[in-house]
Parts: sequence; structure tokens; C-alpha cells
Amino acid sequence: MRLAGSSGAALPALVLLSGCGGGSSTGGVASTPTPPASYTKIADMTGNRTFVTGGIQYNSVPNVGFSNAATQAYGAGVTVAYTAASDSYKLTAPDGSTVTFDPSNAQAPTPGSNAQTWVKISGTTRDQFLLAIPSVGGVPLSYTVIGTWSTIDTTTNRALVRLAVGGAPTIASDMPKTGTATYNTSVGGAAVVTGVPVSYTLTGNSTATFSANFGTGAITTSLTLGGTPSNGSSTVVTSFGTFNGTGSIAAGGPGFAGTLTGTGANGIFSGVFQGPQALEMGYDWSITGTNVTAVGSVVGVKQ
Repeated sequence: MRLAGSSGAALPALVLLSGCGGGSSTGGVASTPTPPASYTKIADMTGNRTFVTGGIQYNSVPNVGFSNAATQAYGAGVTVAYTAASDSYKLTAPDGSTVTFDPSNAQAPTPGSNAQTWVKISGTTRDQFLLAIPSVGGVPLSYTVIGTWSTIDTTTNRALVRLAVGGAPTIASDMPKTGTATYNTSVGGAAVVTGVPVSYTLTGNSTATFSANFGTGAITTSLTLGGTPSNGSSTVVTSFGTFNGTGSIAAGGPGFAGTLTGTGANGIFSGVFQGPQALEMGYDWSITGTNVTAVGSVVGVKQ
């Protein structure tokens, strides 16, 4: 299956691979430099492949809220094994749970969408998998994929949800070691207000900032969240506030994670840099407050 580009950051993700490390010549003796790390764009990936992800996991009750959120560091999140011959995806969770989706589970895509959804029902368990290529400023990202794996009890509608982000992660030897960068971003997600029996769509109504200090390994981000009722009952945007985050880049790899704080609420985030020299990034996040809970994804590209 091949995905086209999309607008916005849908709720979320997958994964993975590529290239070889870089190098340089030293001293006065001429030598052939090692070529820079190479990467395969998502649209050009073919054949069997295994995707490694990072993100978050949480429990969800429709129109009630999100709870028990926990980060899943890059490399310790959902693993996705794609088999080209059967056009199937085998998902494996950190706890060892697995499910395989094939073309018989594929749902008809929304016209013009970059996303594909698969649904598999076994007894009272419904597994649902969303895979999408996100966009920033209307331009599809080249190396980043986002997705969601939901395992739902159809008798209660309670779900265990795993958000993941990946694609073609930046190779450890290609991660910048000095300097700083800021990223243009796109935000997607959902929020639930305590006592209000409707969820709010954050996509298109929220903004984020993101910067990285590659010398110190420090991450700085902020989320300003707003949303409209997902049932379309109103177009008035409800503000949920601004949440500031700090975190750090994992030693020897492209993953990063941190915490978010705001008035009456706090949260977590976990993600990964993608492509040459950390050109792109994506992270999943969760906010828990007295009156609101929210979850979602942020993707970005270097300015």
C-alpha cells in the first residue's frame, strides 16, 4: 500500500529505516570521504520492512476522557513488520500483544486523504489501525509517518490506544552534535472536558513550537490547544490553554522525550527525529488536568 500526502497531523503512527554513517578525512593525507548517510523517502519504500516507533500509550473512554498515559521511547514502542507479498502489517506491542492486518481488513479511504485505516474484529475485541503521512503547511513530510493502534472492548467501548511516530529515523551517526534548530509544525489530536459528553477536535485549531539544542541535547516545545466539537454541533473554538514542555534527546540515537506543564494540567511527550540531519521530527503527547484530558501528535520540519 502506498500513501499519498495529507494535510494536518492525524492521530497517529509508525516507522523506520535506512542508510549508512558519514565520515571525514583528517590530516594532510588525501583520502576518499565516506559518503553522507542515505535515506529512503516513505513514498519510495518497497519490499519487506520492519518499522520501529516511539510514542505514547493510554486508555480511552468515549466522551469521558483519556487516562493512564505512559511514554514509549523510540525503539521500545510498537514494532510493525510489513510483508509485501501479502500486503500485510503485523503489529507487536511492548507487552508482546500482536495483531496482523491484511487487505481484507482495509477500510475505504476518504477521497483525497493520505490515511489508510484497517479494522479487525475478533469476538468482542475490535483492533483498529490508522497509518498516515502528515503535512506541515500543506506539504507532505518525506520521512515521517504517524499512526494509531486501538484495541477496543466492544461491550464497553473502552480502548487501549497506542500512538506511534516513525518513518526513516535519523541515523545515530548522522544526528547533529552542535547547533540549534527550530521547526515549523502541525498539531493533531482530541480533547475531552470533564462532564461534557462530547470530544473536541484539535486539528486545525491548535499550534505548537519546537526547538532542539543538539549541543546540549535539550528539547523545548509548547502546545496551544483549541478545538471544536467533533460531532459538528458548533464551529466555535474552545481554548484549552498553553502547555510548555522540556525534554532531552536520547544519547546515541534520534529519540527524545519530556514533560509538559500548564495551568491545572501536566503531561508527557515522546518522539523521534527523521531523515537527514534531523530534518523532520514527530512526537505524541498526552495532557491530564482537573477539567480536561487531551492526546495527540505534533510533526515538524526544520525552518
